[in-house]
Amino acid sequence: MNSMPKVSVIIPTYNRAHLIAETIQSVLAQTFRDFEVIVVDDGSTDNTSDIVSPFPVRYFQQENKGPSAARNKGIELARGDYVAFVDSDDILLDKALQKSVEVLDAHPEVGFSYGQWYRMDENRRTCGLIKSSFLNRSSIVDGKQIIREMLFTYRIPLSTTMVRRCCIQAIGGFNEKMRFSEDRCFHINLARKYPAAYIAEPLMKYRVHSGGLCAAPNLNEMETNNIIILESIFHDDELGPTFSHLRPIAYFHVYFVLAVDAYNCAMMKTAREYLCKALGVYPKLFLTGTGRAWFFLLIKSFVPPHILALARSTRRHLMKATDKLP
Repeated sequence: MNSMPKVSVIIPTYNRAHLIAETIQSVLAQTFRDFEVIVVDDGSTDNTSDIVSPFPVRYFQQENKGPSAARNKGIELARGDYVAFVDSDDILLDKALQKSVEVLDAHPEVGFSYGQWYRMDENRRTCGLIKSSFLNRSSIVDGKQIIREMLFTYRIPLSTTMVRRCCIQAIGGFNEKMRFSEDRCFHINLARKYPAAYIAEPLMKYRVHSGGLCAAPNLNEMETNNIIILESIFHDDELGPTFSHLRPIAYFHVYFVLAVDAYNCAMMKTAREYLCKALGVYPKLFLTGTGRAWFFLLIKSFVPPHILALARSTRRHLMKATDKLP
């Protein structure tokens, strides 16, 4: 690799020794070759350093400060003009860097690029392709369009994002006060200032696993951070008048997503509390497709957790048995 690589790939990690090797391997297998890999270990207590040491990467250890601080440290260490972020449990597809570099090179007016992604379960089985909610083909997207989408849904994971380093510096990097939803805040801050390039192709696999939210759910902090993000939009002199009519719907979606997260962690009472908040801020949405999903989740929240656990376990065994069929 060159002493001054074109791309810096930043991998923040915390106690992911059992997963990070696969992530690093997916980066090293890229068709685009002019890059460096920076692993920032945010105070891991497992054997992450032993797993990472054989790989040709720059490895930095710090005390636990949260994902925003780890990414900011990676940005500080980065030497590339472009910066890509890969979470330490995700897997890059082999042309992800190539496609991202090509679009940034071709469109100097955009600040960052992002693309589609696969969900992947604990058995590495893909279970759905996530796309933009309003784009069907690769496009240059105005920042306000991106912010509008992020009022209702968040479909731009960091592991599909490549950003010009100068643009990251212009917005001050990640908000280190946030340990949850910091990536959404980061993308909104970028979109306030820059258009983006959407790549209508999958760039990575996002791993859904037991080491995620349910390992240490902090829904109160997630709620607080998302409200801070929404209010920063609705109180903005330019964005506020544009999006103020969408405020009730945006709050409905925040509370509904929190209800889903609580349900997935078997926190049934909390799920119902968030469902009530969602209905309270925008009862009209109850009549839509999302409203039907709201009602279905409410019914499921009354099912005893041990029955749900049994059903999920049975489903996993059936899927494994199906995989073994000729």
